[in-house]
Amino acid sequence: MVTANAIGSGDLSIRVLSRRLVKASDPSTKPHVAAFSNLDLYPGNEQASIVCLYPKLPKAGDFPAVVATFDSILPSLLTDFHHFAGRIQTNPSSGLPELLCQNQGAELVVGEVRVALGSLDYGLAEQSLKKIMLPYAEDVTLSVQLLSFACGGFSVVWATNNLVCDGQAFTMFLRRWSEFAR
Repeated sequence: MVTANAIGSGDLSIRVLSRRLVKASDPSTKPHVAAFSNLDLYPGNEQASIVCLYPKLPKAGDFPAVVATFDSILPSLLTDFHHFAGRIQTNPSSGLPELLCQNQGAELVVGEVRVALGSLDYGLAEQSLKKIMLPYAEDVTLSVQLLSFACGGFSVVWATNNLVCDGQAFTMFLRRWSEFAR
């Protein structure tokens, strides 16, 4: 169990139910190493996230259906965006980071939070929304985190590294996810 401090009137406890790797469905992409550009390296190696909140599912108990959707669609999406199934590593001779594309898999985390979404203080993102973003390894290029809340709502945290893509490319990735999910 992961516990975050002071959310509204109490603690935000996140119980991780599962953490697994999801690989691209088409393994035909040849393993390769991609170098990052100097522009990519300028801000350094930083993780960034987009948090999506969904206040209530149409029917109680539909969260397993949300998880099943991610399980079924994410492998196809990773086929088109294979770098999100890779790993960031440091080249031993240059000391610079590079992207190892060998279909190691994106991380899919499923958890539950025993508070309602309405109990989060949305005016203080540092003390609420950031608390639902679970930490993940620095070499992981994509961590998708699904959390169900006591009120029947859920969140999806899409987390990546700024070396892999910029905000515009990440938004394009999320638009493509929406197309696949529909």
